[in-house]
Order: sequence, then C-alpha cells, then structure tokens
Amino acid sequence: MTGAEDSYDDETPVEETPGYVGHIFDDFIDFGEGLKPLEGFDFSLYGIMADELGFPDRQLEVDFGNGPTAISFEAFSLNEIVEFIPAVDAIYDCPPNQGPAGGSGYIFVLREGFTVEESVAAAKVLRSAPDSDFRVVEAAYEKI
Repeated sequence: MTGAEDSYDDETPVEETPGYVGHIFDDFIDFGEGLKPLEGFDFSLYGIMADELGFPDRQLEVDFGNGPTAISFEAFSLNEIVEFIPAVDAIYDCPPNQGPAGGSGYIFVLREGFTVEESVAAAKVLRSAPDSDFRVVEAAYEKI
C-alpha cells in the first residue's frame, strides 16, 4: 500500500473516502469517475469462464506509457485487476464491528500525486487487455 489505508476510516461512507474512484462490496461494483472506462466489462463471467477452463491465472501485457508491462492476476479478482492501474490503490474493507451477515470488499482510491484524469487514461489502457483476453477465453469456453 502507498499510505491510502492510513487515511481510510470505516465509519466514513465509501463514496466520501478521500481519493475515492470506486468500490466493490459483496460483488456489487461501483466505478466512480476515475474508473468509468471499466464499466460494462463482465468481470463475473470472465472469471467464471476462465475458472471453468482451468486457467483462472491470466497473464496479459499492458502499456501505460512506459513500455509493455506483463501483468498477472486471477480472472475473478477484480481488485487485483484494478490495482494494476498506476494511479489506483485498493483498500481492503471489512469493518470489524459488523455482524455475522456482514461482508467485505475493496475501496479504490487515487494514489498520492495522481489525478482522476490520469486514472481514467490508465483505466482505458487497462480495459483493452481484458477485453482482448475475454474474447480468447470466451472462444475457448464455447468449445467445451
């Protein structure tokens, strides 16, 4: 982490967390302004298909402007995917005072020194990689 957890307060509504750009909580996804390019991607289906194919660990290449970078993640792990965006940090959110029916998730915030515009630009770049991989996974899945 880059210090984002230090400023996180589980009593504050997630949307009011400093630097907030989105969150996932118990499979409910909300992408704020900084992650809008990721909206519409079916992360759930992507993870299910990759898992059923026996290849949930995905290796893709992304270029955020500093040359191609290899990224590896589990297809069903949205927080891992989003955290590859250089401008974004994922904070694990599991409030300690919740009851037995409580849940957990991640809050996505801007890393120090980054802007929403930089996050949006990087999210657009990142989106192209799973979009391409989704088509590969889907084609393989349709054959089983």
